Order: sequence, then structure tokens, then C-alpha cells
Amino acid sequence: MPCLIAKTAFLLAITLPFMEIGAQEERRIDEEPGYFNHQDVYKAFNFSGGFWLHTQNFQRMKTSGRICTYFQIHGIDENGMNYSSHYLVNGTKQNMTYYGQFRTTPAVGNETRNNSNAFNASKTSEKWHPSDYRVIYSDYKSCVILRVFDFPRMNGYACMVLVSDPPANTSMESECERVYTLACNITCITEQIYDDSCNKSEVV
Repeated sequence: MPCLIAKTAFLLAITLPFMEIGAQEERRIDEEPGYFNHQDVYKAFNFSGGFWLHTQNFQRMKTSGRICTYFQIHGIDENGMNYSSHYLVNGTKQNMTYYGQFRTTPAVGNETRNNSNAFNASKTSEKWHPSDYRVIYSDYKSCVILRVFDFPRMNGYACMVLVSDPPANTSMESECERVYTLACNITCITEQIYDDSCNKSEVV
């Protein structure tokens, strides 16, 4: 039943922008001042040299053949980061390089952000690849939850969870899981990408 309610809300969220109504857009965790201290993008990616893609809440289409996706940080400062993605396709290593330009999104109402909370990733040969990411939450020790804004069909509800390397286990840390459920469960899709067969030495 909770999933049915969430799915109904998701469908409504997709439909509402096309209806001529005067209601204001809902305020997400991304925009809640109480979470601003957990949305510093520099801190979120500076506590570990690499992150595994753990979970996402949208169906994989173009990346369905990829397993054990790992993001390696090559350099980071308060303006941005150089990083690369590594993954296996039919047992073969593949990778891409990126630059993530940090930025600050406008706060809702009279609130002010003191730190960057988002980044734009450089384009790759995969023209469909998303580039607009925002930090929903990070505990700055084990996980980063990202909102992905480049999938029109998701209407801004796409989420990715990254976990630091090496993960303590295959499960999400409890507080990260709680926030993920609050911020991302509206799609009723949860696909765990990372499992205990993933090994950094085999993908990087």
C-alpha cells in the first residue's frame, strides 16, 4: 500500500506541470534548510578516493549491461573535481573521464546556502549521459545521495546512491537508507547495483 500511494503521488507529480494550476511546487529534502549541512558537494566527495554506485530508483536502459560501477576521484577542490567512471560490460573493463563543476542552486524562500550543493558533469561521447547532479544528503563518511535532473521522464525524481570504497557491507548505512526512502522512494523502484562480487582491482 505505501508503494501504491507513492506511485500515485509520482504520477501526479508528472501530470501536475501540465495542468494550469496555481499551487506551488512541493518542497523537497533537497531544499530543506535542516539538510543544508549534509549537502556540501565538496565535503561529500572529499572523504573518499572512490565511490561505488550502490542503488538507483529508475530503470536502467542504456546502462543495463554494466555491472560494478565505480567512480574514482582523481583531484578535487572547492571549485570542482576530476573523476572517472569504471565498470564491466560482458567481463570487459570500460571507463570514462569527467570534470564536475561545483555550483550552488538557489535556495527556496529567504534561506541562504553557504556551500555548493550541486555539480555539472562534462559531456561524454554518450550524448544521453546525465550532467546535472545535486546532493540530497551525505553523512560525509559512507554515502552520498544524488538527485539526477537529466531524465525528463522522471520529472526530477531520479536518485543515485554512492557508497565509499571499501563499503562496510552490501547494505546502505541506516541513516542514508532512511533519507533515501524519504527523498527517492516515490518511484517505487529500487535497484541495487553494488554487490559483494564487485572488486575495485577488477574494474579500475
